Amino acid sequence: MKPEWRLKLRLFAAKLMIKFGKLKHAEYSSAELKEIIDKYLPIGFKIDVPVGKGDLTLLEAQISMPKNCNVINIEILGSIIIGPVGSPIYRAHLIVKLEAHPIYEPATNTVSVDKVLVADMQLVNDEYAIIEDSRDLLSLLFPRPLQNLLSGTVKSAFGLMTGGVSDVASNYLKLYLSGSKQRVFDYHRPQIETLVNDFAKTDALRYELDPANFEEQLFCLYGKEVAVEDGLLRFKF
Repeated sequence: MKPEWRLKLRLFAAKLMIKFGKLKHAEYSSAELKEIIDKYLPIGFKIDVPVGKGDLTLLEAQISMPKNCNVINIEILGSIIIGPVGSPIYRAHLIVKLEAHPIYEPATNTVSVDKVLVADMQLVNDEYAIIEDSRDLLSLLFPRPLQNLLSGTVKSAFGLMTGGVSDVASNYLKLYLSGSKQRVFDYHRPQIETLVNDFAKTDALRYELDPANFEEQLFCLYGKEVAVEDGLLRFKF
């Protein structure tokens, strides 16, 4: 029997099973969803910094689905680095927790998410984290020849700052003088949340069903909706 006829018979048999309630859904596990998202990670973004440069990188994701709620939980490990390449004045890992509702778009045969919520965002206090509150900050304030003429800490160097550095930049650098990693993180938190939401709107959280996959082709033909049930993403006929 030719392959195309074999496929037609399988589709016909599956159609009958759907009609008589013998085939109600296909399932995807958290691990299978993670494989889809992992194709788009890591991914980097620029962070606006009053003085210097900043980078946010989303490194990896973990997926979980509750047994009694139609939601996909996505936990993303990221890193934030601020300062010159190779000599950061701030570096930290962060955890971003997203909640998203799965939806099916029949017109494009695409499964995506809706109502994405940044449920939580936390700084990770690990060995990767650093914050500089001394001479390393001078690299953001002054050109290198002038740095060599300065002595003491940035606290004393602040007295040399004039109109060349704005009040916004000055106040930002004072965050580092506090020595608090959390205060610097909180300053950038709104922008990080915006960037994560932008990421959630990309193809990373959209999946176009593959007609070469029998179950996915079957869902394209007869599928009605997707929903999280019993800790699985179910494609319901």
